[in-house]
Amino acid sequence: MIIRTVTLGCKVNQCESADIVSALQRLNHNASEGLEPADVYILNTCSVTAEADKKSRQYISKMQKLNPQCSIIVVGCSSQNSTEKFNRPNVIAVGGTHGKTDFVLSAINQNFTDNGESTISDRVLYCENDVRISQNSTKTRDFIKIQDGCDRFCNYCIIPYLRGRCKSEPVQKIIESIKRSKSKEIVLTGIDMSSYGKDTGSSLTELLRTLSRFKDVRKRLGSLECEVVSEELLTVMIDGNYCPHFHLSLQSGNDEVLKSMNRRYTTALYMEKVELIRKFFPLAAITTDVIVGYPTESDEYFDSSVQFMENCRFADIHVFPYSNRAGTLASKKYRTLDPEIVSQRVERLLTVKRRAKSDFAENNIGTVAEVYTEEPSGNYNVGYSTNYLKVYSHSPCGMISQLILTEPYLDGIIGIAPEQ
Repeated sequence: MIIRTVTLGCKVNQCESADIVSALQRLNHNASEGLEPADVYILNTCSVTAEADKKSRQYISKMQKLNPQCSIIVVGCSSQNSTEKFNRPNVIAVGGTHGKTDFVLSAINQNFTDNGESTISDRVLYCENDVRISQNSTKTRDFIKIQDGCDRFCNYCIIPYLRGRCKSEPVQKIIESIKRSKSKEIVLTGIDMSSYGKDTGSSLTELLRTLSRFKDVRKRLGSLECEVVSEELLTVMIDGNYCPHFHLSLQSGNDEVLKSMNRRYTTALYMEKVELIRKFFPLAAITTDVIVGYPTESDEYFDSSVQFMENCRFADIHVFPYSNRAGTLASKKYRTLDPEIVSQRVERLLTVKRRAKSDFAENNIGTVAEVYTEEPSGNYNVGYSTNYLKVYSHSPCGMISQLILTEPYLDGIIGIAPEQ
């Protein structure tokens, strides 16, 4: 019996899917990740936007086309949010956000005999279990989940209602995951990793200090909220072999819009944190997420938001049009903007994004970067520097090398060995 897992959405979902695959492999199942012909599919869904919900459901049809006789197990945020929408032909079990691995193993055990033949009737299983630690092994890096859930309740976001309150993973479990990793780079991730330790009396800074002892592995952080950035945290990162890449969620560069979003900082505080990062890491990559077309975003507010983003000199900007999520305060309180206006603003901000990426690459020309080369790409091998520049070089795949960055190339930059 061939089992394949398909994952949508965030790195936390990727972690949880990899945990499912690992558990299945330990039970001697032919399990891996990817959309290809299989007997059983595990669909790990996303619900961060309405488009993500739609894509999650569309994957059922894609799986059915690959194998009309397949069985499908659905888990994740979208199925937690709208369970009934996944009760479709071929779907034998629908779960939510918690205890995904245990749910999948239970569904496999209940619905298949030892010879792999389905014993399922027309019933669909619904279940929700406790959360557990998960680890995502890829060819080049491991994603390690340190936290789940969110207590922020931003007015536009459905995820706290689906994932629940903040839950920090025990330090020892995180350490054990790092020890099991065979990768040269790990990425610490969570739904709101900035809140790590708030439920246990600890903090993200304390966790990073503890993990600093793993000097031989590059450590990269997932998305952060700006208020967690401090001199103490940045000092720990310098001493602990953490990559100078900071994904600081912004969502809007206008204070009035931030307030209506229930984002609990101002643009002044955000800029203060950006400047503090550059004091410690002058060539740091600072990337961000921005929601375009939030219902309170006037033309004036959007203009000021764009100006603020240009002043921040981001290395990259992830641009998302506002998605109206039923059940959120924004959905109840505000009327959405004209889609044509939102589309025009998205295009304008994408221009800012392209210019920002180009400027960041230019600013790194002539520097020496530590690059983890990962895979072939055309006439080059490609990988990433510590500050997350995509580097094209002739360094061997799987190696970390010191490379001189010489000129922009495609979506990244050329790197050459010092002796060349």
